[in-house]
Order: sequence, then structure tokens, then C-alpha cells
Amino acid sequence: MMKSVMNDKQVMTEENAVSRSGHAGGRLKHDLSGFLWKLEGCLPGRGMEQKFPEINHDHMGDMLDWSHAHVPGDVFTDLWRIGRIEDPHYARNSLKAKWVNEYEWWYMRHFNVPPEMEGKRIEVTFEGVDYACDVFVNGTPMGSHEGMFTAFSFDITDLVSFEQLARGRNLLAVRLHPAPRRYSRVAGRKPAWHGDYWTSVVPSGIWKPVYLEAYDEARIEDIYVKTSVQDDGSADVVLEIEVLHHGKTERTVDVVVAVQGENVRTEEVEISVQQTLQSGRNMFRISVRIEDAKLWYPWDLGEQNLYTASVCLKEYGKPLDAREQLFGIRELEMKMNPGFTEDEVEYPWTLMINGKRHFIRSGTWGGPPDIFFGRATDEKYEELIRLAKAANMNNLRIFGWHPTEIPYFYELCNREGITVWQDILPIASLSLPEEEAYKEAIFSDAVDVVKQLRNHPCMVIIEGGEEILMSASDPAHNLQLMNELGEVVKPYTDLHYIPVSPLSDDVGVSLGFKPKESVHANGLFYGEGRNTIERYYRKLDFAAVPELAISSCPNVESIKKFIPEEELWPPGPSWGHHWTDFDVFRTLNFEVLGTQATGGLQEFVEATQITQGVHFQYALEFFRRRKPKTSALCICHYITFAPDMKWGVVDYYQQPKRSYEYLRLAYQPLLISLDYEKRRWLPGEDFEGRLWVVNDRYEPFHGCKAKVCFRSSGCEDVFVEEVELGEIKPDSSAEFATVRCKVPGKLGDRFHIEVEMTDAAGAVVSENKYLLLVADERVDLPRLKEIGAEAITRKVKFGNCNYLRYFDGLNHTPGVETADEKMPTVKEFVYEK
Repeated sequence: MMKSVMNDKQVMTEENAVSRSGHAGGRLKHDLSGFLWKLEGCLPGRGMEQKFPEINHDHMGDMLDWSHAHVPGDVFTDLWRIGRIEDPHYARNSLKAKWVNEYEWWYMRHFNVPPEMEGKRIEVTFEGVDYACDVFVNGTPMGSHEGMFTAFSFDITDLVSFEQLARGRNLLAVRLHPAPRRYSRVAGRKPAWHGDYWTSVVPSGIWKPVYLEAYDEARIEDIYVKTSVQDDGSADVVLEIEVLHHGKTERTVDVVVAVQGENVRTEEVEISVQQTLQSGRNMFRISVRIEDAKLWYPWDLGEQNLYTASVCLKEYGKPLDAREQLFGIRELEMKMNPGFTEDEVEYPWTLMINGKRHFIRSGTWGGPPDIFFGRATDEKYEELIRLAKAANMNNLRIFGWHPTEIPYFYELCNREGITVWQDILPIASLSLPEEEAYKEAIFSDAVDVVKQLRNHPCMVIIEGGEEILMSASDPAHNLQLMNELGEVVKPYTDLHYIPVSPLSDDVGVSLGFKPKESVHANGLFYGEGRNTIERYYRKLDFAAVPELAISSCPNVESIKKFIPEEELWPPGPSWGHHWTDFDVFRTLNFEVLGTQATGGLQEFVEATQITQGVHFQYALEFFRRRKPKTSALCICHYITFAPDMKWGVVDYYQQPKRSYEYLRLAYQPLLISLDYEKRRWLPGEDFEGRLWVVNDRYEPFHGCKAKVCFRSSGCEDVFVEEVELGEIKPDSSAEFATVRCKVPGKLGDRFHIEVEMTDAAGAVVSENKYLLLVADERVDLPRLKEIGAEAITRKVKFGNCNYLRYFDGLNHTPGVETADEKMPTVKEFVYEK
């Protein structure tokens, strides 16, 4: 344990820690992350009035009363840690913390410069600041930066002292500007802080690492690794290397490239090329041949083999700088989906990886794990990626409501074999500014982000904007901007680019897109009881479904963590603040389960989760059976970044909902699937279903059999049938048999169908289960529309997003006790016995 008091000659080991990039003698790095930062807020302009940047390194100095802070992190997390604000995720506390966004916030860090850096060029680098800031070193203004997704650096060589003091001899000061308040002005450079799962405060902070770097005059700025696989099993690895030379004269260097397996045993291949560095930026292209290349695949198609490319600049044998780049050897190709005419689809939607079809089974990554970056730990990322793979997802889609992720996210996806479909910048659901300065800014940021992401083998598709045609007042301008964005990034990546999502809504078609490219299949969620699962989804005929949305509640134990006890049941206003659409839940519950399930907390929560699961299961299996005509699916969402009552099959606390199990079954790479055309059956009616098998793997399964078991409402077997399936071909979807059974039970019951598939050895290779209703559509469907009509009436009066419509004690309903007399609750929900 280090003593807390030290004299000026004693210096903490951590403060002096320095790492070296690559070869001995290369670039030096000193991480400034951690808890040695201090934080203070003030009204805009007051920090400069009080000369904050000029605070010195006195042992008992002016920062003793500042709050402790952590970098990387965010302002709200730091204030919550010290008790200055209540947890913004709890109840309606986020509304009480809006004052934070009216302040400017100062982050300060005293630091020592490691002695090894003396004599080199020293820079301070910020990998990401949210959203705009000014930087000072030892009182000297270094400059400003705007936009949270681009790194920036300042040369501080002549400003720092090498004197070593216990608390640090030098001072780094960062002034965060007051947070933006209009998303439309910063779209693409900061994610939205509003929407249908978060509203209130605007996150801000130093959300990525800060560090010192020291090097000689030349540094390796960027490495782009491009791979191509040859017919003989070898691969060509081409490195495009960008070197920045700060010297004023030419310099001849040796560029030494070494490539070897990172998680697979291979022989190192090394090549050295002599190059002349001009002052400024230099671009080199060096090719390396890898014999017997080990390819990278998604987890359901093959191994996740990774390589490292080490690049070192040497002058007369002495290393000047070095850098390593992780990559995978894989080839991507987009092919047209069969079954559509040229008048229906003109873009390729089938992704081939190393010649194999990658049928995309995706979920919207509604992350990061927390909207407040200071609470998004590595452990949370690890658990959420683990759960995604366990749910049989082979892709995660980051669309425009969410930020580009931290490097660790992509590294986890690389290693777990989960591909990523990525909106380059967070641009979603709004009209974009028309100023030329705005366009230039997002184009510049987009290039920077593409360069950050392009080496990750998990990256397979990039995209421009999310729902910015259907929701914009000027969709033509938005589309033009997204088309231009695609042209801007094209020289920097070979990844397939999609301008917007969806392409085939009414607005997209009016702008020239074909009618069956891609759809956001959200009509049931917003349908207000006007349709049913089987009637809605079976009409959809599209090449890709980038979004399929149904909501549900988190688990009861999770709800208790953010809803006050007195508001738990019947639901109080905090439910509304966390985006509970009670009318949608009542409607969907009745449509799927035949009951609104408003009689108790556990009953209601489980009903919403089962309803979400049944929706996802029916839709996803329907689209998967269409393979290869349909080639990409994505649920909305897999997770969300705050506790809510809306999207996600895994809740904010990393707890899977009951819908997660339905998703896991529907996304099995080898799927035994039962196709049925309706969910409500009369007692004694002849149920008929068609047995399909979908195989996304590139391996056959021989001698397969299926066992189909019909069970009553009490889960008693009423009929069992065995079906010979024979061989299941690789990369296939086929119908094998029809199964029939008299519907058991009486009106109001449910019945279950379980299906199990075994191979020639008797091993279970796929299993599935279905929940259906013994009910009369002639009675239930009119009632479903009535419940939906109630929702429409309320929304007309109060507006779609005004949760006060549910709480008569808050909305001036005559004869109802007001909130100061009695806790308002939703009138359709009853007290538990």
C-alpha cells in the first residue's frame, strides 16, 4: 500500500508508469486515465474569470475542494458517485439533474512526465471528449475541439516540466462546454439523448482515454490492412501505412513489417522496405504473402483466427516508432438476393464471407451498456457480448440512435465471431442541417471513424442514417447528404455502404428506391390492435429486415431497482417516465395471450415478455424460412442503455427476459421450425402446421428425425408424432412434412407444441416450442380493436409521448384525487390481492 503523504522527492510508481509501443526504442505512452482527476462546475465563463487553467501544483492548492473524478467517464457519473445528484436512473431523478447541463465543467489532472520522454516530441492525446472542450497545459491554451468521435492531440513538448513531484508537476485542464440542447445541431457528432427509451439530461464528459505520447520526429499515424484470399489457400496482406514526419528535411527510414498469428500458431513473415519520408504526411503500401492463411469467420461459419501486423520505422537500425494492428484474413462480397425482379430490388443484400453466405441474425446494440459512459464497465461489455452469442446472434447492428462503440466492444466481437452492421455516425430520425460547415464537419468525422473501425474483421456493413427519410421534413436533402457521405468514405474502406434504413418505406420509394429492399417491420407495435402477428408478418416480402420492434418490461427484480416501492403496483408515474406505453402493452398482451394481464406485477411483466418473445419468434422464423430470398434480420432491440419499459430482450441490469429464450430458439443456426397460419384455434379444430428445417451452417446433418409433441394447457401430452427428415443440406431452407392434431381444451385455454430434431446418432441438434390459444377469432379480434381504439383516443387528447394520459391524478380528471392527495396510478391496473 502506497503512503498517502510523500515528500517532493518521492513519486508514485503509477504516476511514472510508461509503456512502449511495439519494438524497443519505439513510441512511449503514459496513460493519464484513472481517479487522479478532479472536477468542478460553474456558470459558463466563470472558470476563465477565476483563472482555473492557472491553478498551480501547490500541495495544499486551490483544487482541494474539487470533487474526485474518473477518466474515462462522464460528468453525471462523477456527480452521482460523490452524492451531488441522485442516481439519474432511479424514479424521475433525471429530471431533477437537468441543472447540470447549464454549467461548464472543468476536469483537472496534475501529472509528471516520465523522464524517458525527455528529448522527444511529446503530445497529449484525447481519444474522445463529449462534446466540445478547451484544453490547457500549465496555463497555456492548447486549442478547442468539437465532436465526440474523433481523437485529437496537442504538442506540449515545450510546455512541460520534467521535475518529479508527488502530486504531479504539470497541470492538464479541460473545460467542457455546456452540453448541446438541440440534437439536430450536432447529429452525427453526438448521439441523441432523447427518444423512446431516454429523455431528460444530456450526457457529457471525457469518455475515452487520455495519455501522453513521446516519439522522435516521425510517427506511424495509421495502418490499414487489406486482405485477399487466393485459390491455393494463401492470402495477400496489403498494408497501407500513413506516417507523419514533423521534421523539415527528408529522412530515409527502413519500414519493417512483421505479420504473425495472434491467436493461432503461424510462422512470422517479415519484410523490410526502405522509404524516404517527406515533411508532413507520407503514404506507403507494402504487401506480404501469407501461405496457408487461417481465415476469420463468424462463429457459426468457422474459426475466429486473428493476426497482428507490426510496423516499425528504423533509421540506421535504431527504432523511431512502432505500432501494431490486429486484423483477420477474410473476404467480403455482396450478392443479389434470388427471387426478386429488377423492379423490386436493385441492391445486393446477401453478405458472403470467404465464399459462405452469412445469413444475418442480428439484434440492435442499443448501447453502450449505460448512457453514462462512466458506468459502462468492461465486465458489462463482456457479459452482454456473451449473452448475444448465447442467444445465437451472429451480428449486432449499431444504428443511428447510438454512438460508435469503444475499441473493446469491437475486439470482443472479433474474438467471439459476431459481425457488426454499423451506422458510421449517430444520425437518426430528423432533418439534417443544410449549412456547408455542418456537412464538412460530419464528413471529416466519418472518415476518421471509418479509419478507426475498418481493420476489425467483425465489421461487415456500414450505413449512413437511420429513419431519416420517413421522419424528416426534407427527406430529399437527407438522402443527398447520405449519398455524399458514402462517396466521401469510399476511398477509405471496402466495406459495403447503405445510405439509409429503411429503403423501402413510402418516402424511400417516392425518392426512387425499389419497393422490396428493406423494411422496418414495426407495424404491429404501432398498429393499435388493428392487426395480428400472423396476418401482419406474412404479408411482408423484403430482402432485409433491419428493424423489428416489440417492447416488454424488465424483470420484476430489475424494476424494483429503479421504480420506488410506493409506485411499483399499481404502476405510478415513474413507470411513465421510463417509457411505459400501457396501452400498447395491454393491446399486445391481449393479441398474443388473450388477456391484458393487468391483475398483478408479476403477471403483467411476464405477459409483456412472453408477448415480445412470441412476436419475435413468429416473425423471425417466417423470414428465416424464406432464405435465401430474405438474408438479414434484426430485432429492435437486443439491449438498451438505461432502465426502461420499452425495448430489449436483455434488460439494463444484464438480466435476460423471458423473450430472450424465444429469440435463442428462433436464431438457432440449425432451426427446426413449425409454420402455422393462425394462433387462435377453436376446440376440436384440426390444427395443421408445416415442418421446416433452416440450416445456416455449411455442414450437412444426416439421418435426422423430428418428434412433435402436442400438449394441453396443463402441459399434458395429447398427441406425439415422429417424422423422418433424412438429410439436412448445408445453407438451406426446406419444408419436410405436415403435422396435424385436434386442438385440445376449451375456449380460454392455451396449448403447446414442442418439436425436437435428432441426427443419425440420436443427438438433439435443434429444438423448439410454441404457444397457441384455444380461442374464437370472431370474438377476440373485435375486442382487440376496441382496446386499440381506447389507446388512439387517449393519444389524440394528450399526444403520443405524454405519459400523464395514464394518471388521472395528474391530468385534471374531474372527481379524482390529485397527486398531492394520493399517489396517481394507472386506472386499468388493479391492486394485487
